[in-house]
Amino acid sequence: MLAIQRWKRNKSAPIPPHQGTLDSIPGVAEGDLVKLPKLPTLGNNYVDLGTVNQEHLVCAFISTECAGCSQDEEFWRNLRKEISQKNVAFYVISLDVDQFKVEKFVRAYGFDDLPVLFDPQREALVAFKIHFVPQYILLTPEGRVVASWKGLRQYDPRQQNAMDKLDGLRDRLSDTSKYIH
Repeated sequence: MLAIQRWKRNKSAPIPPHQGTLDSIPGVAEGDLVKLPKLPTLGNNYVDLGTVNQEHLVCAFISTECAGCSQDEEFWRNLRKEISQKNVAFYVISLDVDQFKVEKFVRAYGFDDLPVLFDPQREALVAFKIHFVPQYILLTPEGRVVASWKGLRQYDPRQQNAMDKLDGLRDRLSDTSKYIH
């Protein structure tokens, strides 16, 4: 796990371990509206997160400087599989500006089968108020934050709460759909 600090030259660097709880780290909160950026893929295409055609979106924020982030790759595969059945898009977003560094990290840890974006213009870093990685944010297609959790998969019980919340949203949608003709 790693906290991120922006330097004068727009680079990211590790800062000392965070003192306190994960809840005390600043960032987006449930209900916030985020301007969803258009980010490059490692294949030199772009994904406009604001036009993703899914009911919800999960963004997993990482950095190549985060030693623990690579430990979550199996969790990412399982999470992607679980949420794709719920019509939820999933993206791993590296906060690194160097595409080569991100590609090398992805290959080294074997998650090149997952949709990976990176943030050369620092749009996601600013829009999502990221101060800590790994961090996960569940959003509506309009950019409304439904839930978020920080840290490696085994450390934050809010991950299960977010999935329960997603199930609850889907249940409500399916309940109301029978009344819409």
